[in-house]
Amino acid sequence: MKKFLLHTTIFSIPILAVVLAVFYIANGKTDAYYLRFTTPQQQNLILGTSGAAQDLQPEIINPIVFKNTQQHFFNYSFSFFDSPFGPAYFESIKRKLDPATKDGIFIIAVNPWSIAKKKNELDNPENFSENKRFIAKTKLVNLNPNIPYLVQSYSEPYINIIRKWKDSSDMVLHEDGWMEIDVSMDSASVLKHRNNKVKEYLQDYLPVYEFSGERYGSLRELITFLQNHGKVYLVRLPIHPVMFEIEDKVMPDFDDKIISLAAACKVPYLNFKKMDNHYQYVDGNHLYKASGKEVSDSVATWIAAKK
Repeated sequence: MKKFLLHTTIFSIPILAVVLAVFYIANGKTDAYYLRFTTPQQQNLILGTSGAAQDLQPEIINPIVFKNTQQHFFNYSFSFFDSPFGPAYFESIKRKLDPATKDGIFIIAVNPWSIAKKKNELDNPENFSENKRFIAKTKLVNLNPNIPYLVQSYSEPYINIIRKWKDSSDMVLHEDGWMEIDVSMDSASVLKHRNNKVKEYLQDYLPVYEFSGERYGSLRELITFLQNHGKVYLVRLPIHPVMFEIEDKVMPDFDDKIISLAAACKVPYLNFKKMDNHYQYVDGNHLYKASGKEVSDSVATWIAAKK
């Protein structure tokens, strides 16, 4: 038995060493989320779902909001499934925020999906689906390499970390948390992506989701918490007009709810809904990166004027 254990241990050491070496080269191409859990605690955060993750670029916002200081934003936004407002995302934000922060700036991107729940689920945080996903599982959000995340939540074979390491990719997560998507923007490709996205939302999401009082309350709680550490700014990012029509159907009074919340919490609200035709979209609800620069500039200029 001792011999067997010895041989097993000896055999396992090289395998473990290789796996650890692979973990050490994980980077912004590994997946859409990993790099956000490998950076230090932050003082200025961009929060929301995938629209915020792809649209709001800290590199553009920083010099306008912070001028020549060393301060900077970190984009800690994820996806419709992983970072709707609720306890799981709230707790993750608390872990990512430097607790010593007193004069931080927090941009919270809001949309109907971020305060919605499935109709067949009780409006109870204990039932929220993200409780079973990485946003709840990942307790260490400032660890590099983040081995717990890679062991628990990385969904692909580890060999893919090596394959993606130096390969060209249409998806790169930057160290400031911005998700860069670089896809063909020819009219046929754009139309195809938009049609697919519209079909997906009409069939899979619109009939299934509705307003969640609990998520709305959690958003208010998040705003109140962040106000203890600085100033909060609410933003509704632009999406294609067809996608806005879908959002209006799932939550017709969304803007009224956010305006009311902003007034109650005394925070400004910037709504891009009437400017949706000014920009290019890769799929209907995510801006092409060039348009993302324009929107990031607009958001930054708005915040600078409000400070």
